[in-house]
This record gives sequence, structure tokens and C-alpha cells, in this order.
Amino acid sequence: MSNSQQPWNSLISRRSALRYALLASATAATAASCSKPNEPNTSSSPSTGSDGPPIKIGVISPLTGAWTVYGKAHLSGFKMAVDEINAAGGVLGRKLEVVEGDSKTEPRIVVEQANRLIRQDNVDFLAGTFSSAERNAAGPVVASANKILLYPTWYEGQEKEYYPGVCNKNMFMFGPEPTQQVWPHLEYMITTFGKKFFMIGSDYAWPRVTNQVTKQKLKELGGSVVGEVYIPFNTPQYESVLRDIRAAKPDIVFHSLTGSDTVNFRKQMHAAGMNKDVVLWTVDDEEVVTSGLGPEVSAGTYVSFDYFMTIKEPNNKAFLEKFRAKFGQAALMNTVGVGMYNAAHMVAKAIQKSGAVNTDAIREGLKGMTFDDAPQGKVTMRADDHQLVLPSYLMKVRAGWTSVNDMFEEVQSFQAVEPQPARCKLPLA
Repeated sequence: MSNSQQPWNSLISRRSALRYALLASATAATAASCSKPNEPNTSSSPSTGSDGPPIKIGVISPLTGAWTVYGKAHLSGFKMAVDEINAAGGVLGRKLEVVEGDSKTEPRIVVEQANRLIRQDNVDFLAGTFSSAERNAAGPVVASANKILLYPTWYEGQEKEYYPGVCNKNMFMFGPEPTQQVWPHLEYMITTFGKKFFMIGSDYAWPRVTNQVTKQKLKELGGSVVGEVYIPFNTPQYESVLRDIRAAKPDIVFHSLTGSDTVNFRKQMHAAGMNKDVVLWTVDDEEVVTSGLGPEVSAGTYVSFDYFMTIKEPNNKAFLEKFRAKFGQAALMNTVGVGMYNAAHMVAKAIQKSGAVNTDAIREGLKGMTFDDAPQGKVTMRADDHQLVLPSYLMKVRAGWTSVNDMFEEVQSFQAVEPQPARCKLPLA
């Protein structure tokens, strides 16, 4: 699929831009002052039997707060990979040790945890954060401390306006961005269901920028946006939004709400009987969220990601066997957990390749790195902009599903989708 370069515009409202500017200032100030974090929580893999001290990795996961629904797979994916690496002898004769931090789904806590992990626990590098707001909060910290951050989540793509949260030489992106997650499937959705889109998302960078990128390709294909709304976090009621959707008469509701807001909106939309009138396409509701919605609310939804538990990929079969043996047959994995799993294995390969555990060596080792054993199939880290080349799947949620094993029906897929170049000065320096 051809992904030609598109013009880029200013994307965030004045209020949102001010919010992110204030956050960046606060994070930089905190990094400089090294404020003391709340409630540090550490755990580690075994560190005995190696030729040197453990390689320490600070992992920041949303273990409490609005995005807790994603946190378990997020941390499990990384720990599973670390256990595999350590069982195989570690890296350079040294074991990997995980030191945990809970983001509590708050960017300010990310700043505290990143500073604690780097400056008090002396980790060699960081992995995690979940949302774009969390990643952007960590950006000034890793830039100031010159530490690598491995970011696992699907995200909005890189735009120089939001440096150092993106366009940062110390950040590597292991999840898909919109030209991988959305663009490959727009033509199918328009041809099948119609050209009129209503966009609803949470009020922060990822939904806003994802929608802006989506609108570029939508316009190329002759589609239009008949409504667009952004919702504050933890909004309980959606009657007015549902009225707006009915009045706009879209063919497709394009959904980028997150966390508990997804559940609230989707249940109210179903209760209003609107599932029968309009198609819903989400770039958020993977296995964990869809399981929480249940079969009645989620049936008929279209979902696009780089990974699903049900993809027919030999690597995925072996991966899930190991995952279920470790965490139980009912445990749920998703794209973020797989992003963390891939990140751990690829950074270990980078350290082994470079022969050193320092920021420069890890950075150079990751550039152009290929991981043949990724659950999605082979993936490659692009050297110039630190974005992973990934597959893209469009799935439909089956009616009456009983588990993740029969939850999704594959509609179409593309292998090795190249993202558009990051809107940064390239190569990152």
C-alpha cells in the first residue's frame, strides 16, 4: 500500500496546546529538581549467577487509575520477555532486572516515577508509559537524563511541535501510528458502509492527531466528517453526544475514546439502539476492552490494530502458549503487551549486538533492528525515525462471542506496513 507524504497542519486547540506546554514546563522543572516520587514499588527478576551486576530497566505501567484496564497486559508482556531472556542466560552474561513504577494514569506521576527510577534506582533505561500524555510527560525527563524510553502503545505519530515527547532521539516507538492502523482500511470501510464519518474521541493528543491524520486520507478518498467531538476524561453521560450523532446521520462512527469512557459511551449507545443504525469503527477497543464491554454491546464493531490474539501467525501460536502457561488460560494479551514484549527482546538484542549497556550503544543497536520472533511476525525498527514497521489487521467483533478465541473475525490484513516518515528533522539527532 502506498503511503505518500501528506501536508501537516496545526492540530491541537489553544486550550489543549496550553495544557501540554504547561505540562512540558512542569516535567522539565521536576526533572531538574528531582522531586521525590509517591509510593515507589519495585520488583525484580533474579539477578544471581551472572558475570556482572543486573541490567536494570525501569518499567512504568498504568497499574491504577483510568487506564488500569490496559496495565496488566502492559506489564505482563515485558516481564514475560525478561524471564525468557534471563532463562537463556541474560545479555552479555548479565541478568535483566525490572524495577516497577505505577503511572496511576496521571502524567505528573509519570514525571515522579521516571525521576525516581533514573535518579534513585539508577536504571539503565526506561520502558512503558501508556498514553501520549504520559509519554510526553516522560520526554523532558529522558532528554535531561539522556536515557532511552521504549514506548509500546499505538499512538498519533511524531510531530516536531511536541518535542521532546516525540522526535526525541532517545525514544523508540513499538506501536502503530495512524498511517499503519487506520489508512490501510479506510477504502474498505468507505466502500462497504459509506463516506460520512462522525468522530468521537477523548480530549488529548492521541485522538485529536489521529483524527487529523485520518481526515487527510478520508478527503483523498472522497469521504467527509459530519461531526467531531472530544470528551473530557471520566465523563459519565453521553445523551447530548448521542443526539448529535443521530442528527448528523453518519455512516460510520470513528471512535477513539479510552478507558472507562469507552465503556460508558458504548453501553449508552447500545442502550439507545444506535448500533443497528450506524457502524462503529474503533482504534482503541482491543481484547481487554472488548471483553469488558461484553458480546451484546460489542457485536458488529470494527477494530483495527497491529495485533490480535486470534491472528493466524505461527509466532503468535507459540507466544500464546507460553503466555497462558505463565499467566493462566484466561489471561488477556493485547497490542500494548505485545509492544512491551517486542521492546524487551529487541533492546536485549541491541545490547548484545553493541556489547555495551549505555544510551549511545542501545540507541545505535536498536536502529534498523529486526525481530523475527515477534508475535505479529517479523518487525523492523526504522533507523531514521525510530518507528516500528508492523502489520495491520481489520477485525469485526462476532455476534455472540464467548471468549477471545471467537471474538474477532478477520476482514483484511496487510503485512509490514511502513508508517509515514515522522514529521521531525530526520534522521533524529
